[in-house]
Amino acid sequence: MADEGGKVSKRQRQREAARGRRMERAERRQTVFELVVSGHSYEAIARETGLSLSALRREVGKTIAARRIEAPERYIHLQAARIEKALLVADAAIERGDVRAVSQYLKVVAALDRYHGLAAALTPPEPAPAPEPTPRLPAPAPPLALTHAAPPLAADDAATAESAQNGA
Repeated sequence: MADEGGKVSKRQRQREAARGRRMERAERRQTVFELVVSGHSYEAIARETGLSLSALRREVGKTIAARRIEAPERYIHLQAARIEKALLVADAAIERGDVRAVSQYLKVVAALDRYHGLAAALTPPEPAPAPEPTPRLPAPAPPLALTHAAPPLAADDAATAESAQNGA
């Protein structure tokens, strides 16, 4: 803004310069991001823009972080419009007699069906999982063996009988 005499204040010049630098950075970030999305390697982009690889990765990261994700409903409409455009191109190729376009046409139709929800409606439901078998009880443990058995009863009876005879 100009002062009364038509002069621009020092503060105003600083603001405009900062705004210009922000605009340049935003444009550079967008350009770099578009090159990455187009499939160019980071090394090639770094050579072209004069940025280091770490600065380039940082710029791409900032651009991704700043991107706003659209609402799913709007995104679906956008994707459906893109697919319809691809469908028209494939259809025109088939009309020209390009037999290879038939497979592309079928892929595009399947993608369009998926976005319109037709694929889910036409697929048979998954079979219910088989019920789990009832758990079986473990087999009973075998009886424990005696490790310190008492002497046989026959020996006790013989000893008792002998003592009875001696005492009688």
